[in-house]
Amino acid sequence: MKNRRRTGLLLASAIVMAAVLIFGLVPPALAAEFRSGDTIEIREGEVIDDDLFISGNRIEVYGTIKGDLIISAVEAIFSGEVEGNLVILGQDLEANGVVKGSLYGLGYSLTLGPEAKVARNVYFAGFDLMTEDGSTIGRGLYVGGYQASLDGEIANDVSIGVAALGVSGSIGGDVVGTVGDPDSSFNVPVMPDFPGAVEVERPGLNVSDMAQIEGDVDVTYTEVDFDAPLPTPRNIIPSLISEFIVNRVGEFIALLIVGGLFLRIWPATMERAQQEVYRRPLNSAGWGCLITLIFFIGVPLAFMLVLLVAIIGGVFTFGQLFNDIMGLGSAVLTLISTSFLTIFSLVTKVVVGYLGGRMILKQLAPKMTPGYWTEFAGLALGVFLYEVVRAIPVLGWFFGIVVILVGLGAIYLALRTRELAEPVTSEEAA
Repeated sequence: MKNRRRTGLLLASAIVMAAVLIFGLVPPALAAEFRSGDTIEIREGEVIDDDLFISGNRIEVYGTIKGDLIISAVEAIFSGEVEGNLVILGQDLEANGVVKGSLYGLGYSLTLGPEAKVARNVYFAGFDLMTEDGSTIGRGLYVGGYQASLDGEIANDVSIGVAALGVSGSIGGDVVGTVGDPDSSFNVPVMPDFPGAVEVERPGLNVSDMAQIEGDVDVTYTEVDFDAPLPTPRNIIPSLISEFIVNRVGEFIALLIVGGLFLRIWPATMERAQQEVYRRPLNSAGWGCLITLIFFIGVPLAFMLVLLVAIIGGVFTFGQLFNDIMGLGSAVLTLISTSFLTIFSLVTKVVVGYLGGRMILKQLAPKMTPGYWTEFAGLALGVFLYEVVRAIPVLGWFFGIVVILVGLGAIYLALRTRELAEPVTSEEAA
C-alpha cells in the first residue's frame, strides 16, 4: 500500500527530471541565453528572443521569453510570459504569469498565483502545491508529494499521489490517484523553521462545497502503518541530519576507493578525461546529456528487441530457445546497465573532483613531488569539496547533476580520443 501512494510522486518526478534533461541541459549546439548571479530580475517590457537559462539565489521574471525558460533558484517568482515551456526548480517557487506551453516544477513548494495561465499541463514533484483562485491550467495536472491545495481551474484530469489533498476549485475531468487515509496513524512531516515554510496538513481528502468536479473522483486511500505519534522538530531533525551525514560520508569513501583504483589501473584515461573537463566543459555536458538520454531510452528498446528475438526463436524451436535467449540477453543488458550506472553515479564525480582537487593542490603546494600519492591527495581534496557543495540545499542537487553530465561526457570524449588515435608506424617513428 505504501508503494501505491508513491505512484504519483514517481510519475511527476520522472516527467520533471526528463524536462530538466531535455530543456535544462541541452547540448551547446542549440542557441540559448544564460544568466547567473545572486539576484536576477527580468524587468517588465524586456523581451528575450531565445531560450533563457537562469540560476541564482533569488530570481524574478516579469518580461517576455520567446522560447523556453529554465529557472534554478532558492526563491523564484515568475510573473511574465513565456511562449515555450517553463521549468522551475528551487525551494520557494511562485508562478503568476502566462505559460503557453507546459510547466515543470521541482522543489519544496510551488504556488500558482491568481493570474497564472498555463496553456497545457502542469507537472510538480515536491512537498507542497497550491493553485490559487483565478489560476487556470489548460489541460491536466500531475502531482507527486505530500500535500496539494487546488483552488483554481483545471480543464482536464488531475492525477495525484499525495497524503493530503484539498479541492475548492473547478476540475473539468476526473480526480484519480492515491491520498493518505485520514483514519490511519500517520507521521506528519515537520519542516525545519525556515522562511517560506508552509503549514503541514493532515492526511486525507477534503472537497469543499464550492468545488466543481465534472468527472469522477477515483481516489485510493492508502493505509500507512505508522503507530508512532506525530514527530516534533526535536526528534525528526537529528535523524534527518544524521542520515544525510552518513550518505555524504559514505559516498566520499566510495569515491576515494573508486578513484584510487582508476588512478592505479587507468591513469592515462583519468588524465585525458580530466583534461576534457578542463578544456571543453560545455561540450562534455552536452555529450553527457545525450548519452544519458540514449541509455534510458535504449535499454528498454533493447529489452523489447531481446524479447522479440526470444519469441521468434521460441516459435521456430517449439519453445526450446526462448529461455536461453531471454537469459543471455537479460544478462548482457544487466551487465551493461550495471556498468553504466556505476560510471554514472561514481566515476563521473571522481573525474570532476580529481580535476578540481589537482588544480587547488597545485596552487597550495606547487613543489609537491609528482607521484601516485600526490595525485591521490588531489583526488581526496576534490571529492571532499564536491561533498561539501553537494550538501547545500537545492544548489547541491543541481550541482550534482551538472557534475555527473560533465563527467560522463568527458569520459566518453577521453575514450573516443584514445580510439581515434592512429598507431605510429616504424617509418614515422624513425
